[in-house]
Amino acid sequence: MAANIAFENISDGETVHQRCVLITGQCISSHSDEDFLSITSQDEAASITFPVQNWPISNRRFKALVILSPGTNVLTFQHNHNGLATGSVGLSLSYIPLLQNPPLHLAIMVAKDSPLTIDCPPHKRGGISSAHSDLDAAINKFRMTAYMWQALTAEDMRSKGLGRRSFRVEEEWNAETLSRDFLHAPGNHMRSTAKIHLIRSDKTVAELRDANIAQQNRSARKDQELFKYFEIALKAHGGPFASSARPVVAGLVLDSAYSMEQDLILGHAALGCSNPSGVSLGMMGSHLAYSWPRFLEEVPACLMDTAVPGDSVGNDNGQCGSMWEACSIGQGAFLHEVGHAFGAPHTTGIMARGYAQDWPKNFLSKTAYCSHTNTEGAVVFDRETKNDARWDLSDALSFKVQSHFRLPTDQRLDGEVLAAEPGVQVAYEEEEAEFLRLVISCPAQIVRLQFNGTTELAPTVAVPVSKLQFTMDELESRFDRSQPLTLEVLGMNGKSKVVGNVWKLFSQVSFIRVPGSSVMLQKRSCLSEKYQRSTDNNLKSWDWAVMLQEKGADGKLTPATMIDSRVGCVLDGAVVYFKDGHKTPCGPRWTPGNRPHTFGGHAAQKVKIPQGVDVVKVEVGHNSGLNGLRFHLSDGTAGGYLYKNSPSHVLEPAANEKIVGFYGRSDYTGGFCGIEEFGIITAPKDVELPEIVYDLPELQNTDGGTGTKGNCGDDESDGTADEMFDETDHEDGDDDMDE
Repeated sequence: MAANIAFENISDGETVHQRCVLITGQCISSHSDEDFLSITSQDEAASITFPVQNWPISNRRFKALVILSPGTNVLTFQHNHNGLATGSVGLSLSYIPLLQNPPLHLAIMVAKDSPLTIDCPPHKRGGISSAHSDLDAAINKFRMTAYMWQALTAEDMRSKGLGRRSFRVEEEWNAETLSRDFLHAPGNHMRSTAKIHLIRSDKTVAELRDANIAQQNRSARKDQELFKYFEIALKAHGGPFASSARPVVAGLVLDSAYSMEQDLILGHAALGCSNPSGVSLGMMGSHLAYSWPRFLEEVPACLMDTAVPGDSVGNDNGQCGSMWEACSIGQGAFLHEVGHAFGAPHTTGIMARGYAQDWPKNFLSKTAYCSHTNTEGAVVFDRETKNDARWDLSDALSFKVQSHFRLPTDQRLDGEVLAAEPGVQVAYEEEEAEFLRLVISCPAQIVRLQFNGTTELAPTVAVPVSKLQFTMDELESRFDRSQPLTLEVLGMNGKSKVVGNVWKLFSQVSFIRVPGSSVMLQKRSCLSEKYQRSTDNNLKSWDWAVMLQEKGADGKLTPATMIDSRVGCVLDGAVVYFKDGHKTPCGPRWTPGNRPHTFGGHAAQKVKIPQGVDVVKVEVGHNSGLNGLRFHLSDGTAGGYLYKNSPSHVLEPAANEKIVGFYGRSDYTGGFCGIEEFGIITAPKDVELPEIVYDLPELQNTDGGTGTKGNCGDDESDGTADEMFDETDHEDGDDDMDE
């Protein structure tokens, strides 16, 4: 008999690439919260491929995790009411694992003298004392948790319009543990299932549990030491954890323990770090693993268990007042650290502890009482019920372009597009300079635009755009001109741009009208995060400009013959050398203390500009601050250093323009005086610039707008004496450099 069951997030005949799939829907024929769904899994030959699983129905809604086998999976969803089957419906799914994608590796670090147990409250042990506390239990819980992460991520990506995609978990042929039926039942239970590496540390339990390295100990002297221990143990283990393999690892510390005497969780650190040229690790202690499910049958119970964990285990962050809350914190915080390993920063959702109370909403149609917030459980309506246990859209987009999350149908983006940030500038329509426009663009396309934190209706992930424009009149009609107008732009590659005050951009127009002519010079730049987000108009800076032709001491124009890009731990600046022998810095001439300014830069590179060759493109590297600079010439050569792990912003002229100079601002509060803004100045390609251009104060580097005069002669004023430079060009940065 057919049941009135409707699937909301999946279609019959669909092909999926994750072993664990989250299925949601409605059972219209259900009229009791005591009802449940039974799910039978078979192959095309009608052989059972996974034990029958039961999932609760609440308010006619259901969520269920399903474990698939490679090939065709014939699933039967049966509605059960008062112990009787009232009807069923079928769903066919094809599971094709993407073995060409790199996996997420799962590893447990074990002390060399470990007792091979984890923390567990007495009432959780039941009749078998080690059921939730021995090494096998830890392995099973970790395996089940990893598949829950996989299913959550795939469903979240799908709901964001990015396709049902997730990381695959490294698997091996081994005894399956994802169902209770495999625990004691006879038969062959070998499957291709998640591999858990046991990594032996050279540290003792006492060393791992040293309070001085416990992350939650405010007096700890080395609160990141556990991360180093785990990294060393992985590298010593070798195999897939060699730096050359560039693995992404979820690491669990087995020997974490709560000390009642010290009221401190020992042997635990929640840390994660992405290292694209080595081991990327997200790690977590095992102190909450007692609350995790060992297999599918325990998932609903663990996420609904309101029992109090008790005094013998740690109350992490004061939010583990019940077993299900401990489970949410443990599984969610661990995924947060894995997010860091995949390169996600602190944003929103999972990367901002959004899992604490909302984790169960991803897997259940009804939640339990929350002791931390003193709120009753509620029925979950996807897209309506608040749920912060999701990935931020920017994180999801950055995952999408990584090889771990790739789908066979994905078009590959080139390196420049992957690294390119959205651009924001004020421009004008040709011959209509009075009509200023805010121009927003992104080579990877724009998927979201927010003014003052409110998302615009367009563009979207489904309908991205390459370029958007707003006139001053449009913006003034919508927003208060007397209040700062913030702007955030998100690209399809996960890169974002934040502008602290759009009105400020209009006051710093991106063009220069050449007096006595119709020629307009355009300006395009890249700013540090500090300057992007700032609403302060009084940031202390040295403003500079350097043209690629300058007047020498004899008053005659002389062309640039070389650019020295000065990159260190920050973008120090650059120096432009001219044919007549003089040189001009892209940065301060003297320090705030009136001494000659000297540029640092252990990754300095000189780029020679032959006669007849133009600068056609500039790449500016950045993290929170600017930290790289690379020049591209029309003859195909390039020079300058960009850090591998930092995104870059590409500055290029329009098709009918050429680069004629550079401009920017340097921090002028002391210290390095690093570049906070670097930009290009462009002119019409086939127009000879009037000589007055080279006399304009705004196109020179004199006093930086400080109104002061340095105590140095012109020859010293750039602080770049020849002996400071390594005349040998550096190799094109293939090696990461320590800052």
